[in-house]
This record gives sequence, C-alpha cells and structure tokens, in this order.
Amino acid sequence: MDKPARPAWITLQNKALAHGIGALSQHELLQLIGAPQRGPLQLPEEASGCDALRALKQSAIGEFSRHYGVGIGTACRLAASLELGTRYWCQAPRTGHVLNDPEQVRQWLRTELRDRPREIFGCLFLDARHRLIRYEELFAGGLDGAEVHPRVVVQQALRHQAAAVLLVHNHPSGHPEPSAADHALTVRLKQALALVDIRVLDHFIVAGNAVTSFAERGWL
Repeated sequence: MDKPARPAWITLQNKALAHGIGALSQHELLQLIGAPQRGPLQLPEEASGCDALRALKQSAIGEFSRHYGVGIGTACRLAASLELGTRYWCQAPRTGHVLNDPEQVRQWLRTELRDRPREIFGCLFLDARHRLIRYEELFAGGLDGAEVHPRVVVQQALRHQAAAVLLVHNHPSGHPEPSAADHALTVRLKQALALVDIRVLDHFIVAGNAVTSFAERGWL
C-alpha cells in the first residue's frame, strides 16, 4: 500500500526547523499559522518576553520549544506570526526603488539585522540614480566580527553594474560604535571601489535598535 501523503504543514515545520522561519514564503507562513493544533494554546508567560521572542527570530525554534515546554507546532506558529509582523511593518526595499529616504533604509536594516546571532556584512547595490539593484549579504562571521574581502565586494558591484553602494553590517554585541577595524575596512572598500568608479554612499552599523551612519558622522 502507498504511504499516506505527509500533511503540508508538517513539511513547512521541517523547513522552518532546518532553515529558520525567514526561509518561508508569505503563503507558507500563513499556512503554518493555520496548522491544526490539539486543544487550546498553552504558553508559559515567560515565553512571551522579549528574550524568548528574539530567540525565535534568531531561528532557534527547536531550542524555544524545549526550553519552554511547548510543541514544535506552537513554536513554529509563533515564529511565523513574528515574521509576518516584521514583514508587514517594515517591507524590504523593492528593486528599482529610489533609496532617497535614509530613515526608511535605517528602519529596514534595523529590522533585518538587529536580531542576528552572528555578524553579517552586506551591500545594497544602487544605480546612478540611487535606485536599488540588489541587496546581498556577502559575508558572515561570529559574534565579534566577519572577515570581509574587498575584492569580492568589487566583483559583486561590477557584476550588478552598480554605480554606488551602501555598506551595512551588524554588531551582535549591541554596541553601536564603529571599531578601529570598521573604520579601516570602510577606507579600504571606498578606495577599492573608487578604482572602478563606484561610490560608497554610507556605511551603516546595526546594533540592537541603534543604527550608526558613517555619512552622518562625517566619516565619508
């Protein structure tokens, strides 16, 4: 006999466990929230705190489930709800969108990077009119830093035919001030990109709810 088909929401749970809730599409998030459950939702009060919810945003669904004694289905539905809320309140810039509102960019970067458990370095590649071509996360490291190779940044900028870039990385430690290494890296990237006529418009550092702008500080 053929085995019965696995329910779609079980497949979505497995995908969320393996890759994090952010890997699911909007439709998949809605499907997961609507997954069947047995009886009323039983959730410890402490599981609703900021630290617990931040763990869900950091893709630690299995850990959340074990620590608070809730089922995987419940943990996945909560994580899906958080992700939907994030996407509703702070939509990512669209390709072709002119990035002329620094506060909108900061808000999106804050939402995108503040809860990452390790350091991420990315670039927003722009055309000559500062329209978004693509956002890419190019390097990932640990809690204290990510090794960034200027050659790779230049290669990607040329591949996208960018005229300008916005650099961005996060500080998982929560400290918003740039380090000496951050300053040195910005200078190296600016010099390397200038050789191929690509401008560095800003370098943002996301640390918790704070976003530091090199351009605003006069460092570019």
